Amino acid sequence: EPLASVADAFVIGEGEEIGIIGHLDVVPEGDGWLSDPYTLTERDGYLYARGILDDKAPLLMCVFAVKELLDKGVKFNRKLRIFAGCNEESGWKDVEYFKTKSSFPKWGFSPDGDFPVSYAEKGPNRITFTFPLKSRFSSFTGGTVVNAVCAYASVVGPVNKELLDKYGLSFNGEKIESVGKAAHGAYPELGKNAILPILKYMADMGEDVQNIIDLLFDDKFNIKKMGNETGLATLSPNIISQTEDTLTITCDFRVPAKMLLSDFLPIFDKFGVKYNAVHGRDPLYVPIDSEIVVTLTNAYNKITGENREPISQRGATFASVFPCGVAFGPELPNVKATIHEPNECIKITDLEKMYNIYLNGILGLVK
Repeated sequence: EPLASVADAFVIGEGEEIGIIGHLDVVPEGDGWLSDPYTLTERDGYLYARGILDDKAPLLMCVFAVKELLDKGVKFNRKLRIFAGCNEESGWKDVEYFKTKSSFPKWGFSPDGDFPVSYAEKGPNRITFTFPLKSRFSSFTGGTVVNAVCAYASVVGPVNKELLDKYGLSFNGEKIESVGKAAHGAYPELGKNAILPILKYMADMGEDVQNIIDLLFDDKFNIKKMGNETGLATLSPNIISQTEDTLTITCDFRVPAKMLLSDFLPIFDKFGVKYNAVHGRDPLYVPIDSEIVVTLTNAYNKITGENREPISQRGATFASVFPCGVAFGPELPNVKATIHEPNECIKITDLEKMYNIYLNGILGLVK
């Protein structure tokens, strides 16, 4: 098999195998860029481009770190294989295809999360609720992808100027519009959901939508309070559409580590509405005292002079292709990340720091 033979060719060292996996695909560029998003641009000490932080530069840093170690004659006492995926943002079909031709190592990391080390990740899932609704309003639409907070929504219906102003809505002569703020679906509190103001407007206009607000936005059944030391569940209603007698809302639903989607289904049953739960991936969890977590945490603290502990993160990364995988950077503590945002960038001095962290982390693993 050509793919298997190529994959086996990119193995360095001898002994137990470990892996590094990143991805080269990116999310759509979106609006608001000050430079061409697909041309690497240096400005005021930063590098700008879609994918510069997620995930191209971190993956390249790992490649060059391995090259530096080889150039210095370091003996790799473990096999190391580097993987570059091209479908991480929209389906993981590359991973599934690769599994039919070869296999992933037991241990590894993805440079696609947070420093010092993310030992746990929530499991991403998709929940679609279908609410019965007979309404004077029609064509309620909003959202583009399930893993991003809805930044724009609109509906056609009766206009009340006072209520439009109350909820920050506008009327363009054809439809009522709501403008929010996009954010990663795993961090809905960082965005502003454009669906909610329209639902509140409709409720004040006498439409039967308060139950939707109670269940999906006001967390009537306390789903977002369920979790453990690795974090709490998140539910973000990000896509909405309407037919003559239904309102369908699709949510990004993240399950904390050490829990499963099935733990929450009895609660969704209590909603009393039709729903469809699509399982994405189970949460990732690697014991905090495992060798890979300790080694990479020590590498981070050595370079930065800090004394940070491993963390749990909400985003789901390619790290879970490894049975014992972790996310290792590139996001630094207390540095605003621009992943999935317009003007995605990385500070050049931070890039240099990250390189040295990756260099020492890889050295620790292979030695």
